[in-house]
Amino acid sequence: MPKSTTEVATLPLKPGSEIGNPDNQAAAVLKDCCDTIAQQDGFQQMQIGTQVENPGLMQMMIDWDSKAHHETFMNSDIYSAFLKRFATIMDADPIIAHADFQPDGGLNSALGAPVTEVATFYFDGAPPDDAQENAKKFIETCQKEAPGSGVSGWAYGITDEEIEKDGAKGKGGVLLVGWPSVDAHMEFRNSEVFKNNIDLLRKEVKGIEVHHVAFMNVVAGQ
Repeated sequence: MPKSTTEVATLPLKPGSEIGNPDNQAAAVLKDCCDTIAQQDGFQQMQIGTQVENPGLMQMMIDWDSKAHHETFMNSDIYSAFLKRFATIMDADPIIAHADFQPDGGLNSALGAPVTEVATFYFDGAPPDDAQENAKKFIETCQKEAPGSGVSGWAYGITDEEIEKDGAKGKGGVLLVGWPSVDAHMEFRNSEVFKNNIDLLRKEVKGIEVHHVAFMNVVAGQ
């Protein structure tokens, strides 16, 4: 698979939307919209799921050959009809950013786990130059010092766009970590290994948002 850029989208769902229930109208709408996305030039693959902590929020991770390919789709003649169809299950506008995740293969490993931690780090302005390297140090140290933690994969990326939270505005960092369960992650957060190394991720951070998603690989490009 060629190098990709990942569209990270959060979509508030209308009450009663059950995207995992084939008998629910929201699942039919989502399938139609995913089919349209999969037909676009530059599409690679897509994972979706709802947040464990807030099932009314759907998370989509869509890999494109480049951000430009996604923008071409957004500027196409079919996009307005696509968006109108998608809006029938959305309770508010989606929040969309793009990021190039590293290391190679890490994204699929993290999203393929039973549950994925999605941690977003907010900065004032640009993240520190060593943000990605510090994420690597954090995960590798934790895996070395706590091999039984259950981490099955990880990836870190800096957003192309500025994101904002509690007055902090700038490009953000997104860390994806695969876990066997939410409980496994929570147990690890109480460990000395986590407490002794978490400052690697918090350098210059002004805000953090963490949730979990059980992703499904909906469709893959040919």
